[in-house]
Amino acid sequence: MERYPIPQFIEQEGKIAVFISFRQFFYLLFAGAICFMLYWSVPRWLFFILAFFIFASAIGLAFATYNGIPILNVLLGAFGFFTKGRSYTWKKKESPYPFKTIKRTEIKKIKEGPVLSAQQSRLRKMHTEVELHTK
Repeated sequence: MERYPIPQFIEQEGKIAVFISFRQFFYLLFAGAICFMLYWSVPRWLFFILAFFIFASAIGLAFATYNGIPILNVLLGAFGFFTKGRSYTWKKKESPYPFKTIKRTEIKKIKEGPVLSAQQSRLRKMHTEVELHTK
């Protein structure tokens, strides 16, 4: 039996048209609804200024991504990072092999004195005494 590769990690949003997804459509629809209400409630010069910023932010939220992540997720993650409490803890790591201090003996200096000559071994002494019959 032949095996075919199964695609994994497929993350695609449903598309309304060729280029626009449901999420993008609702961002733009919400921005249009806000601008429609502003058109009837604020002076015309203020409406144009506010409408420009509202539609610019809606287009940015709908279409912009950062490293493949939608801008809204990046902004919410940054907001959560800056507002949550931080806990700075430091734990001293224990050494796997605890070190023990070793007391070392002090090195004593040799006093200047008579130079020691090499001593003969006891075996050599006995050999000399047996040969010379001194004892």
